[in-house]
Amino acid sequence: MSHRLQELAMRRRTLLLRSERLRADLAADHRVVLEALSGVERFYFIARRAAPPLMLVGVGALLLRLFRRSRPVAGAGVGRKALFWMSMARRALPLVPLARSMWRSRSSRRLAAHAPPEQ
Repeated sequence: MSHRLQELAMRRRTLLLRSERLRADLAADHRVVLEALSGVERFYFIARRAAPPLMLVGVGALLLRLFRRSRPVAGAGVGRKALFWMSMARRALPLVPLARSMWRSRSSRRLAAHAPPEQ
């Protein structure tokens, strides 16, 4: 009987250690998700300050159109889904320099507008 109690106590300890490790992993993943969301929120706040609402709606519609252009097969494997997301990235990457140049031109115009007048 005492041997069975020892087995159960050891099993309980291993389960407690495993649950602590899983909780720590979950907390680490939670921090990663929160950091990613804070980055998205920060970008949205900056974009909202810099661009008019109509432009944000247009960019959102363009991104939806871009990402919904081709859908992967419902039962597709991991490789096929990875290929899908790689093709989406290839479509989106050319837009990054365009957005960056637009951002720079808007910020330079804003700086010029707020600069003190020369005498």
